Amino acid sequence: MKCNNKTRLRATLLLVLALHMNMGSDLRAEESSIASGVIVDALGSPVEDAAVQIFNAQGEIVQATKTDPAGAFLISEIPYGAFELRISARGFQAQRMNLGSGQSPHSALRIVLNPAILHSEVSVTASRGAVEEIRRTPQVVNVKNREEINRRPLVTIGNALEGTPGALIQQSTYGQASPFLRGLTGNQVLNLVDGVRFNNSIYRFGPNQYLALLEPSQVQRVESMLGPTGSQYGSDALGGTINVITVQPRYGSGSGFALHGELNVFGGSADASGGANTLLSLGNKRLSWLVGATGRRHNDLRPGGGRDSHHAFHRYFGLNETQIKELFGTRLQDTGFTQLGGHSKVALLLPSDQNVTLWYEHSEQTGVRGYKDLQGGQGQLQSSFEPQVLNFFYARYEKSKLGRLDSLMGTFSVNSQRDGSMRQGLRLGDAITRDYSRVNSYGYAIQAMSHIGNRQAVVFGSEAYQEHIHSARLQQNPMTGQSTEKRALYPNGSNYTTYGLFGQDSFELVRGKLRTVFGGRYTEVRFETFAERNRDSSNRSLGVVDSSQSFRDLTFHTSLAWQMTPHLGLNALAGRGFRAPNLNDLGAIGLNDLGYEVPATEVTTVGGLVGTNSAEGALPTGKAVEKLRAEKLYNSELGITFQNRRLYSRVNVFDAELLDPIVRRTLLFPSNHIPAFIAGIPVLLIPPTPAQRSENVVTVATNLDSRAVKAFVNEGRQRFYGLESLAQYSISPNWAIDANYTFLAGRDLNPNRAMRRLPPQQGVVSLRFTPSGSRLWMEIGGTLAGPQERLNGGDLGDERIGAERSRRDISAFFLGARVSPYLRAGSDGLIGTSDDIFSPTLETLSQIQDRVLPLGAIVNVKISDDNTRVPLFLRTAGYFSLNLSVGIRLGEKSSLDFAVRNLLDKNYRIHGSGVDSPGINLYIGYRFRF
Repeated sequence: MKCNNKTRLRATLLLVLALHMNMGSDLRAEESSIASGVIVDALGSPVEDAAVQIFNAQGEIVQATKTDPAGAFLISEIPYGAFELRISARGFQAQRMNLGSGQSPHSALRIVLNPAILHSEVSVTASRGAVEEIRRTPQVVNVKNREEINRRPLVTIGNALEGTPGALIQQSTYGQASPFLRGLTGNQVLNLVDGVRFNNSIYRFGPNQYLALLEPSQVQRVESMLGPTGSQYGSDALGGTINVITVQPRYGSGSGFALHGELNVFGGSADASGGANTLLSLGNKRLSWLVGATGRRHNDLRPGGGRDSHHAFHRYFGLNETQIKELFGTRLQDTGFTQLGGHSKVALLLPSDQNVTLWYEHSEQTGVRGYKDLQGGQGQLQSSFEPQVLNFFYARYEKSKLGRLDSLMGTFSVNSQRDGSMRQGLRLGDAITRDYSRVNSYGYAIQAMSHIGNRQAVVFGSEAYQEHIHSARLQQNPMTGQSTEKRALYPNGSNYTTYGLFGQDSFELVRGKLRTVFGGRYTEVRFETFAERNRDSSNRSLGVVDSSQSFRDLTFHTSLAWQMTPHLGLNALAGRGFRAPNLNDLGAIGLNDLGYEVPATEVTTVGGLVGTNSAEGALPTGKAVEKLRAEKLYNSELGITFQNRRLYSRVNVFDAELLDPIVRRTLLFPSNHIPAFIAGIPVLLIPPTPAQRSENVVTVATNLDSRAVKAFVNEGRQRFYGLESLAQYSISPNWAIDANYTFLAGRDLNPNRAMRRLPPQQGVVSLRFTPSGSRLWMEIGGTLAGPQERLNGGDLGDERIGAERSRRDISAFFLGARVSPYLRAGSDGLIGTSDDIFSPTLETLSQIQDRVLPLGAIVNVKISDDNTRVPLFLRTAGYFSLNLSVGIRLGEKSSLDFAVRNLLDKNYRIHGSGVDSPGINLYIGYRFRF
């Protein structure tokens, strides 16, 4: 019969008690004792839910309990012998006491826990169905908890990941954020909410805004895991996965209900922002209910030094910093927005090891404008995002100890996202285009967990997401006010369905030393469009035909974690990710960041050719446009960790290759076969460049945008490699250093050139001081980024990066409505002609063109004609930003947080962003809890 240490301990204890049954109480007190007392923090407040454990000499737990709301604990009948009392609580340094033999009972103890300098987090994302300490995960996992989220100015929940290894947070406009993980973003990064898929089929290639719909006050913590996780979570998880964990209600300790709550009020100076959020939690030992609400307003942003590096008047007219400040001030006009939200969660513990969770959240943004399209680069009249609304719900049921299964969990979810925009070109007479899309995604997931012996854990399951897309487009004549229904941005009434079967096996080969994980997934994606659902009010076809496509994939991941010594660990990983073409790839039509975009299927019938890049001067690759295929990414990495009492450090190196990447490319056509229409849209010839003329090809544009028409195609291969490193060092119980560094290199392999939007090297270092017994903590740190000089053609043409322009572009901007208030009649006595005089510089159009881009001159490139495009920038400059944070605990229930971000008021831009980063920003937050 098997007999473990716990069984032997109990048997020994029973024998001792039996032998001494007739002895006096004094002797019994000597042979068994108790440990009781109270656990408090440095300010004397009780620490609830602290773990109190008794370990024997072999390091095994023999008894355990937790502290009550008053911080009290009691462990009785501690047997005679050598034992250790260990107390631990999240956010505090662990405390240990020797309960040696022959000592008197340890009653009425008062144990003080000091704040942890080196604290460790756990992750629920790294391994599906498991909870792991992030220091032990083979993958690099970053965690930002609610305390960290509340201590700094946070425009979107994506900004919470700023400064974490492997991540760059890009913002096309101030109210949006698109995290880059290992150089990939948009629909190549998977977003989850409590493990439920948040991505839908209209997520765009490149930076998009949808993560900003998740209100920060609704979040308990956010986790990012780097590298492909397709076998665990499905399509899109190429660069990594972001899992947003929502706030948790609190259970009570008895049958009666206990009420808890929280109020946060905050404000920042750089954007003159202010807001508040509150939540209430009501619960007993079986039922808990949470409800919360939030509202905040961010006004126009003041960037570092009050300077806009990519302002349209600087890009096209060459105005300097002083001139732009005189005309427009020091704040970026039209960057303000408002965000409102509400949320609720119900958690129910049922008999027989069952539990139910219901979650609902609503969030909406108003007033968000595309700054890069307005004064921030393009100079257009209108670019706004209305509506931006999220309604997200899930219901989850879990049963533990079900036959051979450890647990069985089922989840039903509804993810409804409304997305709209309004755009108008440079002139008052340009058509106003209004797009509206709503995606309702219904999710069904079932997951089971089991174990084989005590070293092997298995998780497996299935999930399906059914998406129904409603989309509409109206084009309005601003002169007459008449609106016309046009072909929608996405085919109206289309369906996009994802199915998946997954499994994962975790096996501990050598207990506490060597563990391996292997997982796999089969995925099928189906896409359908319907002609009858795409007709205007007169029953005329809008150009969509009945069609269907499907994609299938089988993917895997495997890892090996070897704890070589108590301090040194080695991790190895290999895996494959994939991304099926989504609705944005397959069916989107309309304006995008780099011009007008059409589906690839609409180009195959008119002889379209794939361009070498997405720039206006692209040359042909020699390939015709074809139907899209799924992207596939192969990744391998190696990591090493070191940890002792004071230091934790980690370095991971990786090498990944992306096959058949779906990329946006300029469309070219043989000069003797130029189409008049593409996807039902009339197109116009763009005068070819000399290089295009020599290749006998041309590009075309629509009357909605002067740039060349683009399409998504599978083109070439991409390889990227790099390292992520981090270190935490405890100088003393009160002082700690935290640092990380990321390096990423990448290239397109066919043809060989720099990758699009490749993040530069970057790092963070901070010094934290937490005095013992004090109400105060302080942290000073800096963020560093190197320059990014590896730009490709798409980067140079992007108004957010290289900001290319031509003499033709200068002319279009000069004759646009944003310039007209600054013009006075020229020699012809008329307003609105090229002979007008621009008052700030007293120049005509031709004089501005000759000053900014003189014909025949070399300004980065030789300017041969009015169509030669010249980048304003050949690099994104590096930067250093200094930050200071201070926290003050006012009492048991309230606290103040102060932060000064960009203390030196440096002007800088995150690579690829459409706005310069905030200048010096004083943040104040007050929190009250009960």
